[in-house]
Amino acid sequence: MKKLNFSRIISLLTALTLMVAMLAACTQKPVDTNTSSAAVSSAEKPAEKDLSPITIEWYINESWFDAPSGNLALEMIKEQTGVDVKFIVPVGDAAEKLNTMIATNVLPDLVTLGWYDAKVPDLSTPEYAYSYNELIDKYDPTFYDVIDKNVFNWYKQDDGKTYGYPCNSVAPADIDAGLTSNRTFLVRKDIYTAIGSPDMRTPEGFTKALEDAKKAFPKALNGQPLIPFGTNPFTVTGNNGLEDVLLEFLSVPREINGEFFPTNCGNPSPEYIRWLKAFRLMNEKGLIPTDVFVDERAQIEEKVQQGRYFAMLYQAQDAMNPLGLLYKNNPDSSYIAVDGPSNTNLDAHKLGVPGYSGWEITLVTKNCKAPERALALLKWGHTTEEGQKALFLGKEGVTYDVVDSKPVIKDEVAKMKNEDMGGFKNKYNTYNEIWMFAKTSNLIAWEPKPLMPFAQYKEWGVGKAAFYGEYDNIAPPAETDEDIISKKVLAKWAEILPKLIKAKSDAEFDKIWADYEAYKTSNDFDKLLSYSRQKIAANKAKLGQ
Repeated sequence: MKKLNFSRIISLLTALTLMVAMLAACTQKPVDTNTSSAAVSSAEKPAEKDLSPITIEWYINESWFDAPSGNLALEMIKEQTGVDVKFIVPVGDAAEKLNTMIATNVLPDLVTLGWYDAKVPDLSTPEYAYSYNELIDKYDPTFYDVIDKNVFNWYKQDDGKTYGYPCNSVAPADIDAGLTSNRTFLVRKDIYTAIGSPDMRTPEGFTKALEDAKKAFPKALNGQPLIPFGTNPFTVTGNNGLEDVLLEFLSVPREINGEFFPTNCGNPSPEYIRWLKAFRLMNEKGLIPTDVFVDERAQIEEKVQQGRYFAMLYQAQDAMNPLGLLYKNNPDSSYIAVDGPSNTNLDAHKLGVPGYSGWEITLVTKNCKAPERALALLKWGHTTEEGQKALFLGKEGVTYDVVDSKPVIKDEVAKMKNEDMGGFKNKYNTYNEIWMFAKTSNLIAWEPKPLMPFAQYKEWGVGKAAFYGEYDNIAPPAETDEDIISKKVLAKWAEILPKLIKAKSDAEFDKIWADYEAYKTSNDFDKLLSYSRQKIAANKAKLGQ
């Protein structure tokens, strides 16, 4: 009998084991989408990066989104992923466009919309979208090793799966690292200086400043009448500038004695009511013209560029192009940030930044023709240094240089974005313009020192940022009792908010407010509040509060 060759036997067994494993990998069923990252960390690694040409259609649910072709950002996406991104942008009403796409089942490969959009719960289901868990388990388990687990878990649905992943997600540590809020109170520098740089933190000081500005500067730069005060557009649910933004300037907490109150739907804070009544008086004095109640974002930003407003509760970053152009053409008549509406104690503003929810989320739809490539694109953009650098910094030597081992955006590129946004987007479109991939920590680390007027806005915002992340993602699921209540009270609030400001007297204001409170009561508003409080408690548990 021959002597057994154990080393040969071990080699044969090893080879057989590898063959079995390879066959199993080729024929295995999809992994349970609830598989944890720890369980899949030893799974088969993805194949070499596929850079073959493919077109991905990406719907952005924002009619204002500008998506020029042929720029450096899109070229780098194609170069590093093989994907030719074709953005689809709604013309007119974005909500109507999205509803039609859903109803006719023509959703493109990827869909991006605000996490707060009413359609998010509908789309975050297996009927319309792949869960990230399913795609990661099937195509690339290494994604679990690099994804932000706090954010991934934040978006986990009741079925244990995550369908959307956000941009601009923020943790409290980002505020400590220097993040400032996008909320600003802006005044036109020349007018503000000419009327004595007044203190506008009180209703009396605010109102007098508007009166003085209108009297001293009845016409704007283009000869049109000056608009003493402006803010965000009025919509079918209200006005963000006169809800969240105003309440944050007033430092009104979201919870009082453990009771949560929404920032819309008529927040009952006496400080808030005091300022709404102040705006009522301003309107009575002719300081808030009809334009403010009817203009949409495009008209507002056109008037910003023309210097039509004296004062505005607005988001400076959202109006970078008109603000930058106004500063370039009329630096003395540009806008500066100053302290605005404040509470009775004149406490510092507590201005919100995105929470873990970020800003907008991206879903991979069930219509996606190449979910594996879509996942690879999302991983590249969200989690790799290569992708983040390409989309924010651009190309070394072209849009940025490395100085002392740190990337620094070229001065001429930063200046072009500041002064000629249209030209910048057509040529480069980097520097956070493909914002669907924006990562806050890199924004803080890589953002160059802002130029004027934005440097002044950032300096003003230091120490004013506040984290309200636990109050995100509390909207009820579609078609539930709570959702129906929410839609009714929001629609009614959108009707009465302008009526409150246009009321002929404080007594009429009080009557409108009381009628709205009665309307909420008759529609079981407390049931919606109860649901919101439960969701907030769950959110706090996720955040370890």
